[in-house]
Amino acid sequence: MASDRTPSATVVQLPARAAPGGHRPSGPLAVPRKVLVVARHTSALLVRSPGTVIAYSIMSMVLLTVLRPMYERLGALDGPAINQEAPGIAVMFTLLALDVAGQVLLSERIWGTWDRLRADSIGRPTVLVGKALPLTVLFTVQQAVLFAFAGLVYGFDLASGSWRLALLTVAWGWCVSCLGLALGVWVRTQGQLAAAADVGALAITCLSGSLVPLAILPQWVSDVAPWTPGYWALRGFQSAVTGDHAMYVRSLVVILGLSLLALLLASLRAPRASR
Repeated sequence: MASDRTPSATVVQLPARAAPGGHRPSGPLAVPRKVLVVARHTSALLVRSPGTVIAYSIMSMVLLTVLRPMYERLGALDGPAINQEAPGIAVMFTLLALDVAGQVLLSERIWGTWDRLRADSIGRPTVLVGKALPLTVLFTVQQAVLFAFAGLVYGFDLASGSWRLALLTVAWGWCVSCLGLALGVWVRTQGQLAAAADVGALAITCLSGSLVPLAILPQWVSDVAPWTPGYWALRGFQSAVTGDHAMYVRSLVVILGLSLLALLLASLRAPRASR
């Protein structure tokens, strides 16, 4: 599933370093402003190369349609078929976009522009959060398109999901963004990123029950599933629609915890600015 997803280079318009003894922005608004600067730069990169996410959005709707007969036959295992199918495919194709997030950071390292992003004392966590924000918006829209299609065509109960479904969609988009950025920090080449992202996405999709319900898979898969982020995203989406409040809260907490862990790992590995 790997493809040429490298965004074209662009000039990074960040604040120049202050001269010795000069004034540097400070105060409670300094960090949010720096986050927005990085987010604006990342958004420009993503807008230049939207093809992969658009393709994934279309492919997810096609797969949803193609797999409908199978899920209809399995629907009796765990409620309406669409409650398993739509969340599962959303999880799958968001995970497949891991390398989109990883590429955003890996490109900075390959181009040698990482130091420029660290200009004006912008810390590594600030850069990572600034990059994660537009990626989260992108992945949220990708999921929203699929859920809207599933609701309009196949009766996925968006009304029952209401704000819970919307909140989890954003949280899962944030989690995938953080996981992708962590990949972009730890790998060294485009090939390593593509391999790690695609193999990892496929493994998580299969082991979490996102593609095939856990009820018909071997028992060992069910035992492994809770150790995958896709499992909690799937259960969270399902519980948002079915009204299982306890499972929804648990899933949301796990997803946010995994996001924090991924950001921490990325921050520890991210290169320091050269002096």
